[in-house]
Amino acid sequence: METSLSIKPVLRGYGMKILFIGVFDSANRSTNNAQLRGFLKEGCEVIGFNYRAKAAEIGSDNRDQMIIDVCRERQPDLVVFSKCAEVATRVFRECTAATTTCLWWMDPLSTLEQIPEMLLKANEVHLVCTGIKNTLEVFRKANPNIYHVLEGYDDMMHKPHDLQKDLEVTFIGSLHSERRRIMDAIEHPVAHLTNVYAYEHAKTVSRSKINLNFSTAGGGSDRVYKVLGAGGFLLTSDWEGREELFESGKDLVVYKDVHDLNKKIAFYLENEDKRNTIAMRGHQTVQGMTKNEWARKIIKIYEEKTKRSE
Repeated sequence: METSLSIKPVLRGYGMKILFIGVFDSANRSTNNAQLRGFLKEGCEVIGFNYRAKAAEIGSDNRDQMIIDVCRERQPDLVVFSKCAEVATRVFRECTAATTTCLWWMDPLSTLEQIPEMLLKANEVHLVCTGIKNTLEVFRKANPNIYHVLEGYDDMMHKPHDLQKDLEVTFIGSLHSERRRIMDAIEHPVAHLTNVYAYEHAKTVSRSKINLNFSTAGGGSDRVYKVLGAGGFLLTSDWEGREELFESGKDLVVYKDVHDLNKKIAFYLENEDKRNTIAMRGHQTVQGMTKNEWARKIIKIYEEKTKRSE
């Protein structure tokens, strides 16, 4: 549904109007919720357009025209498309004709390769921002104005909870073929949970001695930030750009292969002090990687782009 929200302007976004086309829900399952709040905290007026809910209500074609109409009538300074794979390319084109536009991408490289029309949409907008570093060069072929912006985590939802650690090894998320292969090769029992979001996600992390992460197609995942934000110990495969953010053995622990993963699970289950020290350091390091910081970076990129255009 379309909603217009605003709070007292406080920081650099003062006076800025953003049309944010994404998915919003009351259970805070969607990351767009926290991103919208980040824009609000920057002092922006935000028009939140729930494109999936609106399509279910009036149909995709009518929804697409409604986005164009809202853009023309409300005259935002910036339109942010959060992936919007189901939205027609003409919507991106028409909005770009009316104002400054930005495509936000947060999925692995493998997903981008499966949706070739996203590059057509990237070609239509003024700016492309991606949370996955190894998609930069792919997007650059469609649009030279490409930026890497950390997706981060929702610090309102993903916080440490003082709970008994009654789960030894946990993975929260879906299992595609590669993840399933790794899970099947892990010697220690792993608690696999799905459909765990917001506070419940943070509580599960807080209950877990070891939280696993399997990076997809060499890209990072917001699971990293959510686990560290909730104060969890993270054992993860590596991803491009990780060393610029986190130090293995200090903020989190990177495993090389399944054999190494099994060795490190056994080691860190037996060494609580080392596990806790790394979890504390990771929690401190991730503090500057929130959805609020994501919103600040998007606004900064927009401001720099518009200044160059003047």
